[in-house]
Amino acid sequence: MNKLNYSNWVSALLVLQLCCISCGSCGKVLVWPMEYSHWINLKALLDGLVQRGHEVTVLTPSATDFVDPGNSSPFHVEVFPVEITPEDLASFFENWITLWSYEVPKLSAFEHGRVVQEILQNYSRFVKQQCESAVLNKDLMKTLKDAKYEVIISDAICPCAELMAEILGIPFVYSLRFSMGNTLEKYCGGLISPPSYVPVPLTVLTDKMTFMERVKNMLFFIYFDFWFENFDVKDWDQFYSDVLGKSVHLLLTKHCAMFWDINRKARQLLALQEHLVGNSAHGTFQL
Repeated sequence: MNKLNYSNWVSALLVLQLCCISCGSCGKVLVWPMEYSHWINLKALLDGLVQRGHEVTVLTPSATDFVDPGNSSPFHVEVFPVEITPEDLASFFENWITLWSYEVPKLSAFEHGRVVQEILQNYSRFVKQQCESAVLNKDLMKTLKDAKYEVIISDAICPCAELMAEILGIPFVYSLRFSMGNTLEKYCGGLISPPSYVPVPLTVLTDKMTFMERVKNMLFFIYFDFWFENFDVKDWDQFYSDVLGKSVHLLLTKHCAMFWDINRKARQLLALQEHLVGNSAHGTFQL
């Protein structure tokens, strides 16, 4: 994907710097949200932006569980129609949560990886349907272009913001709790994540591991690096390429993110790694 022009990058940098001070010119921020804990994590960052006087607009589908268009103050909400109904959405996540909570823990390591991969592939198709409904909606995209947003913020685990940023000609910023196997943080966000020190998310391992636990953690990293996909990359590559009219690779576009707000336990981070750290539990964000 071509690099965004210099002035757009400077605009994004200024908007984010203003998050850390109490005065200055306000910016216009567009948000591509997710559901459940990912929305709660992202909302803490958005609350901080609003408190400092920035104008935040949340772009949300007509079927959503957590972003209530009628009660999303102090955010502006731009709703776009999607084919899925609120009932279908609720059923989708209910089945997902039930499977994750009661069935996945009983599975062997091999079956666990296969089932989790299937869950995320289904979610990838679901998010792609929402993305298609947004970016192929000419009236919606015209409205967004006319609004002249300066930056778009999203969760890195959910594709689409990169495509919108390219269409609107603005930079984008990620907020991320974690990705499976830390693959997005490592290969797109540049986060140093040595297997001997940083445990794979959603395992019982901690940052204080025995030798055999480190070996086990290494095997997890190898599996997630070479066999596991957080989303259907080929499907998204084709979709992005069709919309933009040129060959585009999703994972390469993620390298273009202006900043990564990575939420992680401080003791699992190397002191030499410079990145944006968020602590949504206390509502504080530092550069």
